[in-house]
Amino acid sequence: MTTPEIRYRRLLALYPSDFRREYEEEMLAVLMADPRPGAAQIADVLRAALAARLRQTWSGAGAWGRAARVFQLFGVIAMLAISLRRVAAAVAGATWPGRAFHLDSVDGLRAAGWAVALAGALYGLRALGAAGAAAGLTGEIIFTARIYPDTPAVVIDRYWQLVAAVLLLAAGLVAERGPVRPRGWAWIALAGAALVAHGAVLRYGLWQAYAALPWVSVVLAGVGVARQEPETRRRMIALAVPVLATFPVERAGFAGFVEHNMRHPEALRVLGPGQWIALVLIPVAAFVVVADINRRLERGRAERR
Repeated sequence: MTTPEIRYRRLLALYPSDFRREYEEEMLAVLMADPRPGAAQIADVLRAALAARLRQTWSGAGAWGRAARVFQLFGVIAMLAISLRRVAAAVAGATWPGRAFHLDSVDGLRAAGWAVALAGALYGLRALGAAGAAAGLTGEIIFTARIYPDTPAVVIDRYWQLVAAVLLLAAGLVAERGPVRPRGWAWIALAGAALVAHGAVLRYGLWQAYAALPWVSVVLAGVGVARQEPETRRRMIALAVPVLATFPVERAGFAGFVEHNMRHPEALRVLGPGQWIALVLIPVAAFVVVADINRRLERGRAERR
């Protein structure tokens, strides 16, 4: 076996095993005959392999659609609560003597967008949910982009929210239609209320509540997810993995970048092309891997029955 063939077979290993069994030799012949070996060829293989895995992941559309429906509802409640947290902080700040209420227009866009997305999620209206999520995502991007030139590390700080917004837009587009009130939704609503309260309590000197409320919100959200059917819960976790993957990436992969910008404001570093690509690909890869593991586990359970 020649060196190029070994390299190509390693690349083709990124495709699902069923796909490789049927098409590997044909694809290998095409790659060997391609006159443009190099980065462009590798990028094409990676793109096609990712598309094949995503198609395979969503092949069980019914089950994934139900999970996406609950995930969309729970996630939109969380994003709405986060945006309303800033509104609550502005309202509480206006109670200071001599201070007037002021809400940034982008904060208003985010809150309004996620409120519309919540209505779409509750009533199963894909177009409405997508429009609201798109507005919310736009607000998240504008909020980050306008601070980026002076504080490049803001992208890392807000990385998980940007990924969550993209996921919720995608989940809404594939979710089941029709009104839904899943089990555990009240726990998620309480978690959202805790986040909103978190924005206001500091104004009144409630330091212990300020420190505790985010953790209270996490626990309440965990209870809401735990109350789902096992199949739905597993898929919801798979959908959430891209967001969860952002935290180790932020703390390990970009810790030096953040620390440098904090210590050297006179010589700020900006994200390079490779870093932007990593920020995009890592959540996608995390979802594909976990969804594939979930698919294999479910296939194994079905075979044992």
